Amino acid sequence: MCTALTLKTKDGYNLFGRNMDVEYNFNQAVHLIPRNFSYKNHATGKIEKTNYAILGMATLIENHPCLADGLNEKGLGCAGLNFPGYVHYEDHIDPNKINIPPYDILLWILSNFETVDEVKTEIEKVNIVKIPLGEKIPLPTLHWMVTDKSGRSIVIENTEEKLSIYENKVGALTNSPTFDWHLTNLRQYMGLSSHQPHKTICNEQELTTLGQGQGSFSLPGDPSTVSRFIRIAFFRSQAHVGEDEISAVTEFFHLLSSVAMIKGSVITEQEKDDITLYTSCMCQEKGIYYYSTYSNNRINAINMNKEDLDAKEIKIFEYKDQQDINYQN
Repeated sequence: MCTALTLKTKDGYNLFGRNMDVEYNFNQAVHLIPRNFSYKNHATGKIEKTNYAILGMATLIENHPCLADGLNEKGLGCAGLNFPGYVHYEDHIDPNKINIPPYDILLWILSNFETVDEVKTEIEKVNIVKIPLGEKIPLPTLHWMVTDKSGRSIVIENTEEKLSIYENKVGALTNSPTFDWHLTNLRQYMGLSSHQPHKTICNEQELTTLGQGQGSFSLPGDPSTVSRFIRIAFFRSQAHVGEDEISAVTEFFHLLSSVAMIKGSVITEQEKDDITLYTSCMCQEKGIYYYSTYSNNRINAINMNKEDLDAKEIKIFEYKDQQDINYQN
């Protein structure tokens, strides 16, 4: 289970990131994938190259970068979120389409495009093929959120019925069911407000609020994907974003903490803790990847523009997962 989010700062920067909710580590770390990096398309056997440098959370399997989320040097951001029960991949190669396995969709998008419009045009030509990266590596069940420096966002979902591309004006995404279902369900919560309700009369009895926060009474509080979508959409709509990038980044992490998984609160069928493994936030104009982890609340930052984007190899940054406490005495 995961949650993705966009947010615009008052000084004009666009932020994009997510909670990665999962019950296991996947050797994740922030990777810088340089321009012209070569990798094998396991659907076609062809060697592909990255046109743009990419910075994002990933794992490296036999020198093949598997991205969970990231942004490229042009400010295009993308994240893959779990989409079980609805996702559909094709069994066969289509010679008339661009054939890509699901774990490379994110890499393909960030390697080649600068804007949402470009992605929308080309994704229609893609055939997502059911070919694993290795015999013992299961296929991820994904849908994708893509956003560019204009703040515009789309959701890409491939179901058995069709490939769907949705404009995402809510600025958020969770998991199943489909995005259009979430939008319909959101209409049931139109009455939520961050302001207090006015006192009222019921059968001559005056009623006043019992305390603060009753304007959002009935806001779902459970960690299910449906409830998280409602909660993050509401909090995003009410957020008071700071005047500058850093205060907005701080607010971004607070927003995602409102839908974070706490150890012990969600137990999988395998009796494992589903936790928010990490939270990311990317400044799309500056090329900075911020992240914190479950065990380390401190926000770490990596600026892709301080690196050699034409390097020969992928650079992997240490994943900071030990608590970093500032002792003041």
